[in-house]
Amino acid sequence: MDRIDGRFLRDLRSERGYSLRDFAQMVYSSKSAVQRWEKSSVPENEQILKRLSEIFDLSVERMRELSKEKYGEKGKKLSPEQAAEIKFGTKSLWIAMATVLGLGIASFLLVILL
Repeated sequence: MDRIDGRFLRDLRSERGYSLRDFAQMVYSSKSAVQRWEKSSVPENEQILKRLSEIFDLSVERMRELSKEKYGEKGKKLSPEQAAEIKFGTKSLWIAMATVLGLGIASFLLVILL
């Protein structure tokens, strides 16, 4: 199932002149949640999608179609959240490996010195 691209949501919101804060209130959500959606994709939550459909006077399927036409399929590239998860997940792995390696070297030196 195609998701609605967050950039498309931002475009719809901006075209209608809704501020981020006002729009968040309209969808019964927080401003930060809407900001996250606009950076990735709209969650597949039935209540949220229904509310967006009412606000923009577009069916959910039509929003998906228009989003896909304008921004392509969401599955082809990593979302910002996925990219961050990979970046920081890899970084954490390197830190853990360095820590283990450091402990190994320290243990080895301790054994040699004693």
